[in-house]
Amino acid sequence: MIDRNPARQRALDVVKRIEMMCDFVENPAISKTAIAEAVPVSMPPLVGSLGFDIPLWVGLGMVGFWATLDAFAERAVLSNPKCVTCGRKCMPERFATYTQGNEGQCLDEIEDIRHLYAHNFAGEADDDYFQNRRRHILKQGANVLLSCGAQFDGQRLQLGLSHLRMYSGAVQQVLERVS
Repeated sequence: MIDRNPARQRALDVVKRIEMMCDFVENPAISKTAIAEAVPVSMPPLVGSLGFDIPLWVGLGMVGFWATLDAFAERAVLSNPKCVTCGRKCMPERFATYTQGNEGQCLDEIEDIRHLYAHNFAGEADDDYFQNRRRHILKQGANVLLSCGAQFDGQRLQLGLSHLRMYSGAVQQVLERVS
């Protein structure tokens, strides 16, 4: 079936381009050759030693997923009801009727992670993050295992490339279902 919704295709393309960061970092020319040639022997032979802050870039990728879903929802004129969890008109609520399995939880997590990276400091929650805001999944001082397998320790979240890929897949599946 041909997708006649150009906004959906554009949204899917953006999500796939964000996920391509994983391919770049995991490419042997980067992960092996550049590390072998550019990382001093006194440092660990990791991509991070080249200056790539993977958790930061993955978190910003999550912000990109949220922004893509939000832009698509606006163009597709999806309803925007008030959420019973956070009390706002949030992105997960707009897509709730299009989710299956744990995708609703994934969107809730993306909502919280988006706030954690876009309005905080690289995935570290300060008191302002929780003050006067109800979050979907992340709770202050509480250990939370996310659906991607990452652990939020009540203050910090460290995301990796596999987490970005998992959320990318969930976002793509949800977008594919919106008619």
